[in-house]
Amino acid sequence: MPPVAGLGSIELDALESRTAFREWSSRLPGQRADPRRFGMLAEALGVDLEHPAPALGVVGSKGKGTTVAYASALLAETGLRVGTVFSPGLVSNRDRIRVNGAVLPIDEYSALLERVDAALRTLPAPDAGYIGPSGFFLAAGLAHFAAVGCDALVLEAGIGGRRDDLSHVALTGLAMAQTFLEHTDLLGDTIAAIAADKSGAARPGTRWVGYLAQSDEAEAVIRRHADAIGAERLRVDPAARAPYAGVVAEGLGGMNAAHGMIAARRLLAELGRPDVTPEQVRAAAGKVHYPGRLSRHTLDETTVFVDSAVSRDGFENALAHVERVTGASPALTLVSVPREKDLAGFRAIAAGLSGRVVFVALERVHLHYPERDEWPGEWAVAAELPALLRSAPTVLAIGTASFSAEVLRHCGVDTDRVF
Repeated sequence: MPPVAGLGSIELDALESRTAFREWSSRLPGQRADPRRFGMLAEALGVDLEHPAPALGVVGSKGKGTTVAYASALLAETGLRVGTVFSPGLVSNRDRIRVNGAVLPIDEYSALLERVDAALRTLPAPDAGYIGPSGFFLAAGLAHFAAVGCDALVLEAGIGGRRDDLSHVALTGLAMAQTFLEHTDLLGDTIAAIAADKSGAARPGTRWVGYLAQSDEAEAVIRRHADAIGAERLRVDPAARAPYAGVVAEGLGGMNAAHGMIAARRLLAELGRPDVTPEQVRAAAGKVHYPGRLSRHTLDETTVFVDSAVSRDGFENALAHVERVTGASPALTLVSVPREKDLAGFRAIAAGLSGRVVFVALERVHLHYPERDEWPGEWAVAAELPALLRSAPTVLAIGTASFSAEVLRHCGVDTDRVF
């Protein structure tokens, strides 16, 4: 079917379901992704995974998207044509793939999906496992970036690192955000196992592995892996963030932003290009528009704060941020986190809040929500979200990126550009 310019949201959803989500939707019970299919798809598309444009990979449990946004913005500020893959997108699948911060026009995007799906249909039937949506979009992004001549790539992993399709791409460098227990059924049931999987996206030939300061257990694993593959270790601690004070936000979000800029500068060095100037750093940071990370929006008479935090520390930080800005705790807190995130931490914080707290369970997402009786408070479904967002003067909406995307859509936030 030829691409159709000006597709509506229903038609676009149908196109994505028929292409990017086709194998995932048809998977058999208990079936998992087959990592070989990504390599086969890349070959069918003519994508050279061993010699892409210089590429920065980004992995971690929390903060990947911020790292990706700031790294991409600073690279583009130097005049490079930058291809970026976010996983997931901010409010849609279309905004996963960007060139110099902008999404593809609808007709280009639909044509790209059709092209990748046509290549996928030339492969043998997915009897041993499927290719997931994140792998499909990564392959699509790489194919598009090669076609338009991107000078540098910034690529966010889906889940994990070694098990993620990103590990098939020859990365110039790897940036590793904060790591904590998540997806234990896939990545391992200890911090060490999860850190090993995420750092495993870097393989021999990767020039450096950068990582935020984190637990001793995680850092020991990261250091060992970097040494084993001959990569330089680049630890990003508060001292490393100091030169970016006043340019990026405080807290963990600011650390992730600084991490992205440090990684971008390291990639520039690998390209033999001059280091950035302080003016370029300020300009890039000032252009970043990445909602859903302690962002503030207005919906009718309501002030809505949106944060994609999935840990107890992140929840506490978001509550403190709202209080600093408004002088009070949020009148209503909307929470949406699955079991594989820090559900226990969210429950503990929610139980101590004086304001109204409602758990929101989304539909059509591949998340393992708690049972209704596992949440100590009110419960709602996605259809109730529009009314809830207008039911209090100040609302904090916090949880997974999927939840943030849903809230941002209701708030009418423009995400066509991230910088």
